[in-house]
Amino acid sequence: MKYSDWKSLNEADRKAAGWHRHPHIKTATLFIIAFIVVFIIVILGISKNTTVHLNRKPTAQEAFNIAKVFVKERLKQPSTAVFPDHNFKPAIDTAQNSYQLQSTVKAINADGKMEKADWVINMHYTGGDWSEKTSWKVESVNISLKN
Repeated sequence: MKYSDWKSLNEADRKAAGWHRHPHIKTATLFIIAFIVVFIIVILGISKNTTVHLNRKPTAQEAFNIAKVFVKERLKQPSTAVFPDHNFKPAIDTAQNSYQLQSTVKAINADGKMEKADWVINMHYTGGDWSEKTSWKVESVNISLKN
């Protein structure tokens, strides 16, 4: 029903008409639906934002987290690697962006036995997001088995 038709109805016909035939209700319903769709799109857009690490020098813990990735790549069975959460020794020179970290790792060797090894990594932070491997230059990784 058009708005012009609605205006021509008498009071009894207006009351007899169902809500779905009322022109103002149709318009309001369309605006409400449009508002809900836009609201959902905005909420989904906000929730999909990923965490971006600020362009600052990494802390010792952040360097340790990325160092574990580089050490894991050099193990024979990287999926079995178990690193300590906070047991590491950092030597950091922030003026040179130089990071040396020492820690241990437990992993299964080629014989199927769990072995514990010490590791030392020397790396330089080249800038960017510290959690990206491309932001680091690895100079050396030494992994030695504990007896």
